Amino acid sequence: MIRIFEVILAIGMIFMAVGVVGALVDKPGLDLYGTTQPSVDADVSSIVDVSGLFPTTQTDDDLVDAATSQAPVRLGDPVTAQLTFLDPTTSQRVVWVIWNVAEPLLALIGTWLVFAIVRSSRNGDPFVAANSRRLWALAFVIAVGGTSYSMLSGAAETLLIQRSAAADQMGMSFTVSFLPIIIGIGVAVLASVWKVGVDLRDDVDGMI
Repeated sequence: MIRIFEVILAIGMIFMAVGVVGALVDKPGLDLYGTTQPSVDADVSSIVDVSGLFPTTQTDDDLVDAATSQAPVRLGDPVTAQLTFLDPTTSQRVVWVIWNVAEPLLALIGTWLVFAIVRSSRNGDPFVAANSRRLWALAFVIAVGGTSYSMLSGAAETLLIQRSAAADQMGMSFTVSFLPIIIGIGVAVLASVWKVGVDLRDDVDGMI
C-alpha cells in the first residue's frame, strides 16, 4: 500500500514539474512553445449594466420572470469577465510567469517532502529526526508559501490590470486566504508530536 502511495506521489510530482516548465516555456514566458495569452477574471460591474436582464411581472398570484413565467431572479454585483492581454508588456509577462510558476512549484516542494516521508516509511522506521524536519518544512511551505501565493494572486491580477487599457474601467480588489496558515499550524502540531515520538524512541533505544 505504501508503495502504491509512493508511486502516486511520484506521478503527481512529474505533472507538477511539467506545470512549472510549461509556464516557463509558454508564450508569455520564454515563448518557446504554446499560444497562451495572459488573462485574469475582472469585475466589469462598472461598465456592464445587467440590472434589467431578467425583468419581472406581477401575476394574480406571484411575481414571475416576464419572459419565461418562471421564478424570478436578479443578477447583481459582482459581474466578472475574462480580460485577455493581447500584446502584454515585459512587466506583464514577468508578473504572469511568476504567478503561474509559483503554484505548481509550491505543490511540487510540498509533495516531494511527503514523498520523502513515505519513502522512508517503506525503507524502515518513519519515526526519525529527518522526517520531523520534513514535517516542519512542510508546515512552513503550506503556511507561508500558501498564504504568500494567495497574496501574490491578488497582487498579480491587480498589477496586470493596472498596466492595461482597462485600468480605469475595472474594479480591482482581492482577498487573502488564511486557510493555509490554519493547515500549516495543523502540520506543525503533527511535527511536534512526531518529534516527541522520535525522542521517546531514542530514549528507549538508549536504555536497551
